[in-house]
Amino acid sequence: MTDDRPAPTGGTPRTVLMCPGQGAYLPGALRHLSGVPSVSRVLGTVDAHGTALGSTRTPVGRLLTDSAAPDPDLLLRTDPLAFDLATYAAVVASAAVLLDLATPPVHAVLGHSVGDLAALTVAGVITIEQGVRLLHVRDRLLRDAALPAAGLLATDLSAEPAADLLRAEGLPQMRIAARNAPGQTVLAGPDDQLAAVRSAARALGRRATPLTSRTAYHHPLLAEVQRAFRRLLRAQPVAPPTLPVYTAAAPGPARTPAQLRTVAAAHLSRSPLAFHRTLCALRLAGFTTYLDSGPRALLSTLARAGLPGCITAAPSRTPAGLDRIRLRLTAALR
Repeated sequence: MTDDRPAPTGGTPRTVLMCPGQGAYLPGALRHLSGVPSVSRVLGTVDAHGTALGSTRTPVGRLLTDSAAPDPDLLLRTDPLAFDLATYAAVVASAAVLLDLATPPVHAVLGHSVGDLAALTVAGVITIEQGVRLLHVRDRLLRDAALPAAGLLATDLSAEPAADLLRAEGLPQMRIAARNAPGQTVLAGPDDQLAAVRSAARALGRRATPLTSRTAYHHPLLAEVQRAFRRLLRAQPVAPPTLPVYTAAAPGPARTPAQLRTVAAAHLSRSPLAFHRTLCALRLAGFTTYLDSGPRALLSTLARAGLPGCITAAPSRTPAGLDRIRLRLTAALR
């Protein structure tokens, strides 16, 4: 039965499982979990369906269970579709383990940017096979669009100073891609302008870190790709979610089939993410614990920065076997 009602502000505390996008691929991230049935099922399904579609040379199972697999930058350059599939599979597999082990249970799922497809899969809205197929379709659309080289830059600026910096530097194609936390704003744009704003930020003594990303997500460059992807999504069957589905693109849960399909394409939208806004809405709805399903503590770090006093954990951060994940979950959920 689907429970998409907000949690009450009083009563039993509730837990959110967060699904990251960028940064979710690490070579061999699941090497200590490869024998877990739920992990084997996810990796086997992704590889079998990817092979059937015939569009990637690199098995995702090897990428996520072999610590000698290509690093993120190299994989993105040599096989961008494999990078996308590995990012997706890592989050879905880790989430499956966390859902099996979490006591008390998880009450909602939250996607972040390209992690939205994983969140929809975790909540049962789409199947793993659908997720793989959608990533293949998106890969074709991105390749056919012949976009200029572009990417993402994480800064330690809040949104207003970041916008001021872009105006001061006269960088018309740069955009705010994500307002992640009071001290983190992500910028998107062509590579040459990314380099210029990075130099300007560092000259001010601020941090500016390029993210390993296929393109400038949440940027107008992707407008045509998003329109084509949304047209294709109309034909995709979606099931009622088994968990409420939240996205960093909106403050409330996605309930209707149309809203759920919008979530699947939100990372291609020109609208910036407002992750901090979504976290604040979740806290007001009674959610108190935020679990990161990625191999790093990326989203849990943002949640801790944006919601002082909340409980955060990254049980799947590497290296992590079942025993270590259990201990981390117990510490977070007790």
